[in-house]
Amino acid sequence: MPIYEESGLRITLPDGESFRFQDCPSYQILNGKNLSEIDFGWWDASKDTLCLLEVKDYSGLSPSERLPQHLLDKLINKVTDTLMLLSSVWFASLQGQQICSDLPVSCQTFPIKPKKIKIVIILKINSDIKIRDELSPIKTRLKDKLLGRLQLFDIKHVTLVDHETAIKMPLPIEVI
Repeated sequence: MPIYEESGLRITLPDGESFRFQDCPSYQILNGKNLSEIDFGWWDASKDTLCLLEVKDYSGLSPSERLPQHLLDKLINKVTDTLMLLSSVWFASLQGQQICSDLPVSCQTFPIKPKKIKIVIILKINSDIKIRDELSPIKTRLKDKLLGRLQLFDIKHVTLVDHETAIKMPLPIEVI
């Protein structure tokens, strides 16, 4: 099983069923071309689901600090660009065919119903109540901004949670 350390979390993914676009040679060609990606992807065979996971570490914020204003735009871009990357694979564009060869076979085709796509964004934060209170409005705005894009892929919603909630969900993460 591949084990990654990212943003102060350890992520354990299924062997042969996971990917990181940043590690794909075909994606690295696109680096620096105003394209962003979600950190991890894997096929969860038990749920017939393509899982996409983004993690951000804001645990260094002091109690008086707030989450950065640009966070919402950054997350919107990551989700949108990742769906575009996957679409290029599923549509078999020239660049998509190259990216396809770097992905597990289970992720190379669009997950047709009842299969689905799940997007989870985890923010590692201190247990500060003030910062936790910021998550709900960000989640609502994220959902509103992505609504049409998610519907194009039959995605019901994006999950935005703090790392402690994510561990309880359960997701394949733990605090380092």
